[in-house]
Amino acid sequence: MITLYELLQIEKKDFCDYKVHFATGGEKKRKPYNAFLTDSFKEWQEHQTEKNFGRPLVLSLIWYDKDIWMFGGIYRILPEKPVPVSNKSGWKGWRYQTELTDKASDYIGRAFFKFKKEFRASYPKLELAPKNGTPVAEMRLSHILDKRVTLSDFPGFDSVNIDYQTLQYIVTDNLLSWKSALSNVKGVYLIVDTQTGKQYVGSAYGDDCLWQRWSHYARDGHGGNVELRQLLKANGDDYKLNFKYSILEICNMNLGNEYIIGRESYWKEALLTRQFGLNIN
Repeated sequence: MITLYELLQIEKKDFCDYKVHFATGGEKKRKPYNAFLTDSFKEWQEHQTEKNFGRPLVLSLIWYDKDIWMFGGIYRILPEKPVPVSNKSGWKGWRYQTELTDKASDYIGRAFFKFKKEFRASYPKLELAPKNGTPVAEMRLSHILDKRVTLSDFPGFDSVNIDYQTLQYIVTDNLLSWKSALSNVKGVYLIVDTQTGKQYVGSAYGDDCLWQRWSHYARDGHGGNVELRQLLKANGDDYKLNFKYSILEICNMNLGNEYIIGRESYWKEALLTRQFGLNIN
């Protein structure tokens, strides 16, 4: 089975030029993958809590699933030193300047490697050979997709599970396959606050389709809902970045309002979102 360094054509004498970034979002492991889908991975990676990139090149591996890592590209650290940065929530760290190289670029978003990471470091040297497990450079290729992963293809109603930034990207860029799918159905959807686990059940009916309803959420995070508006008012506008969106049930556009409202009520009762969630009625 082909290894990482063989597929990417990195010679062993050049291992010393590379840091490997095992990109994972901590508790929100899919965060860097979602950033990749929305073309914001480079910016996400450039913000670091510590001065983690001490070599000329960074080989990015993005968490995809348990022990599966997607190749995200090889980035060159530009000569400028990282600068200290902070944000309104109190986070402090460092901002690097990088550029994506052409090396192995055909495999970005297509090549997936199987690697059981049995050490804590997220930024090991490429030549790292841990006491337990496989050397980093010799991790094995899992599979290669025919084409790069992308958000442009709607995954199906039962596979939608996206965060706020992804929703905003889909709506702002008017992604055709998503718009076409969501513009032709009404239905019941779920919003989850990933900080608390609390859920909000909503529905699209009347003149609204799911695309129109979710476009309102993409604009401001609350979509006019009293409960979500209060949550953002209490925690700040950036709190909407904690929301995730999925679809519980789709309905034909010709079905009446009463039927869809009834299905919304069913899901509120089934998920107990009035007692323990974000629904107040």
